[in-house]
Amino acid sequence: MSEANLLSDMQDNKSFDEFLPVLEALIFASDEPLQIGVISDILQQSEFREFADADTIAQAILTINSQLSEYRRPYTIIKIAGGYHFVTLNGYGMYVQRLLKSKSKKRISQAALETLAIIAYKQPVTKPDIESIRGVNSGDIVNSLLDRELITILGRSESLGRPLLYGTTSEFLRVFGLNALEDLPKMKEIEELIELQPQSMAAELSAAALYTDDSSSPTL
Repeated sequence: MSEANLLSDMQDNKSFDEFLPVLEALIFASDEPLQIGVISDILQQSEFREFADADTIAQAILTINSQLSEYRRPYTIIKIAGGYHFVTLNGYGMYVQRLLKSKSKKRISQAALETLAIIAYKQPVTKPDIESIRGVNSGDIVNSLLDRELITILGRSESLGRPLLYGTTSEFLRVFGLNALEDLPKMKEIEELIELQPQSMAAELSAAALYTDDSSSPTL
């Protein structure tokens, strides 16, 4: 059965219409991107167990987003960091930023962005390797990124002294609006991204990625 027919059949079922707000509530209530496996487990224990498979959940999210768009709601559901999450549409960002300006967490410094970009594009990577690329001591910055849960320790290198290896986390994906590391901009896309989004955190990350001094695609 095609996706269009599957969606049509489900919409003819009143239970599907009752299921939509349940799914929307689950995603809305989650502080973090909600994994489809978690959604499925919850549904399996409810009267909506027939909708617990991944394809049906994905189709239901498409339906919810279609309804939100139809009624011109200022938010939508996106797939990010391997799960589903509500986000405000771009056109309303400037208003939300004004609201959150006094409450927002301290922005990541340029030095931290440079360090984070190196880790994102070169992971797993050691602190000596990071400092070799940046040319300055990065211990405090690495520790601050660990505290913010943007990076994590992946293990130890086999090189002399067995330094710690660092990589990015699911929180990194969430903060930068990525579903997976493969969504990081390739080096050839960086210049275009900077031109299109010069003020965005994603653009800052891409600019900082130039510190890798590598014309090839990132090693993920």
